[in-house]
Amino acid sequence: MEKTIPEGQMLAYTMAGAADRSLIIATHGVTDNASSLANLQKYWSNDYHVACVDARGHGLSPRFSREALLDPLAPAFNNPFLFPQPPKLADMVCTIEYLNAGEPAILIGHSMGAAVMSAVACWRPDLVKALILEEPAWLTPQQAIQYKDGAAELAKRIKWMRAEPAAALSENRSDYSSWSLTESCGWLQGKLQVDLDFVALGEVSPRQPWEQIARSLKMPTLLITSDGEDVLIGPQRLKEIENLGNNNLKTVILPGTRHCVRREKEADFYAICDDFLASLDY
Repeated sequence: MEKTIPEGQMLAYTMAGAADRSLIIATHGVTDNASSLANLQKYWSNDYHVACVDARGHGLSPRFSREALLDPLAPAFNNPFLFPQPPKLADMVCTIEYLNAGEPAILIGHSMGAAVMSAVACWRPDLVKALILEEPAWLTPQQAIQYKDGAAELAKRIKWMRAEPAAALSENRSDYSSWSLTESCGWLQGKLQVDLDFVALGEVSPRQPWEQIARSLKMPTLLITSDGEDVLIGPQRLKEIENLGNNNLKTVILPGTRHCVRREKEADFYAICDDFLASLDY
């Protein structure tokens, strides 16, 4: 039976790996895109069927309407805290349902993408076998204010990158020398494609309290953070997460990296994730 999707609710994605393997669906952080996950897709495509998804307003996915920008991450999932009955399936949930062939998938996200994937798992646990969250944007009130206050400058900087892409790539290669060239190029492509109206809002996570989402996760969940100066979680917040008492939620610190943990220590990151995936009951 051919799958159908509501108009405007399908997100763009790339797919690799054998279709008969367990499905991984991964998404990225703010201003990145599916291409920025190319190394992740290549790594796991030998053992999994791997889809990397462009969030709305990123990559090749649909842009935000003026109305959607009033609550830009609400279309990414069906919000159990705001809607007593589920609204029409939209964006990420719709895309996951299209891709998963009726079987729960392993969801992976970084930063904004991790916050969205955890919200999807909260609302639709039937779609999710396991969850890997790299530095999720589970923001403190202060962090949320910092993102909003820095949004205009970030949008301005991305405009510069679009005018001077070679200089932007050179700067990235200098500032993040441990990244592979593939990662740097994916990073730059994301900046060339992102919806600047969305960036200017400074919203990178759903508006409901992250604690409600974290407490509700019913599937095996791995949260990976580090100890660099720009991390969102870090050692200082892990105790707070652990105090929520959700035994499904495992936390790991991979020291010596910044917010983009995977990009800075790829081999160590994948080793941690592989141990977690091997522990799942297939």
